[in-house]
Amino acid sequence: MGAKRTGDWNKAKAKLNGTLGPRIAMALQQATIRNALFLVREIQRGIRNQAPGGQAFAKLADSTIARKGSSKALIDTGFLINSITQKIMADKAFVGLLRGTVNKDGESMVNIGAVMEYGATINHPNGATIIIPARPFLHPVMQKYRKEIEQNYRTALKGIL
Repeated sequence: MGAKRTGDWNKAKAKLNGTLGPRIAMALQQATIRNALFLVREIQRGIRNQAPGGQAFAKLADSTIARKGSSKALIDTGFLINSITQKIMADKAFVGLLRGTVNKDGESMVNIGAVMEYGATINHPNGATIIIPARPFLHPVMQKYRKEIEQNYRTALKGIL
């Protein structure tokens, strides 16, 4: 008993011989761009709402609220939220804070972002210890939307097959 072929095999052969590779690359690149732009928007929205990926930020210390006049974490000058970006590299993307980005005082936004994402303990020269709790703004968003991003890639590939 042999296998029986059904359908338009010439069409299938044509799709597999040469034309499919570039179409797959284009579909993946377009899905990557959509996903990267989506993640940037959701990270920024999460900071504005004070709960990236649905995880609320740790409350600011009363002294911090008094100093800055606001109880919103990660929003002082707008440099951090406006520095969140994406960089597309063919079928992959970087989403976050690019090295070399600095605020108005010349401080590295990558360093500031790392302190906010992971927290820090600072031993001040006057003997005080300052503890900055972690306020993750990147990882919770990436985790929350991981399945949606994967589905976007599946949909893009199904669209060309």
